[in-house]
Amino acid sequence: MKQDHNIRVVLFDLGNVLVDLGDVSEMHAMLNTQGEESDVWLKWLRSPTVAAFDSGKITFDQFADGLLKEVGSSIDKEVFKASFKAWPRGLFTGALELVESVSPEYHRAILSNTNAAHWPRLMDEMALAGKFHSYYASHMVGYVKPDAAIYQYVIQSLQVAPEQILFIDDNQVNIDTAIALGMKAFRVKGIEEARLVLNKHGVLSSEKKIDCDNSNRIV
Repeated sequence: MKQDHNIRVVLFDLGNVLVDLGDVSEMHAMLNTQGEESDVWLKWLRSPTVAAFDSGKITFDQFADGLLKEVGSSIDKEVFKASFKAWPRGLFTGALELVESVSPEYHRAILSNTNAAHWPRLMDEMALAGKFHSYYASHMVGYVKPDAAIYQYVIQSLQVAPEQILFIDDNQVNIDTAIALGMKAFRVKGIEEARLVLNKHGVLSSEKKIDCDNSNRIV
C-alpha cells in the first residue's frame, strides 16, 4: 500500500487490539449487567470507579470495594479481585509480530486504559516491555480515554502534530475523541483488522525486532 509520509507515530491501544480480553460474558460478570458488547464497554468507560482506578487515584482494594458497590454485585471481593487480575487472557496470536513489522522509521507507542493490577502482566508475562518506544498507561499518566487530556498529554510528550499520529483502538468513543483532536484514528478489533489499517497506511515492512529506546520524544 502507498505510504502516508505524514505519519510519524503508530499508536496502539492494547485491550482487544493486541491483548485478548475474552468475550462479553466476562464484562457482564464484572459489571452485573446484560446487553450488547458496545453498550457494556460504554458502561465500563463511564464508571467513576473504573476511571479512578485506571487513572491511578485509588488502590486495587478501593477499586474492588467501589465497583462492587457501584454495580450492586454480591460477589466476594477476593474472588472478584482474582478474576479481574486474570481478565486479560494474553496476547492475540501474531500480536508481537505485527508490532515488530512496523517500519523502523516510525515511533511505536502504546496508549492504554490500564491499571496497577494488569500492567505487570502486560509488560512481563506478555512480553510487551521493550517492544515500543513510548508507553502511555492511564494509571501512570493520570488521565483516561476518552478524555481529551490523555491524548493531549501524548501529543505534547511526543512533540508531533496530531495528524502525524496513526491511532488504532477498539472503542468508538475513544476513536471519536482522537479524530476530534486531529489524529488519524481507526476502530479495530484483533490482529487482522489492525493489520489492514496499518497496511493501508503503508507503515508495515518486513523489518523485525528493531531496538526501542526509552525516550518519549521524536527527534
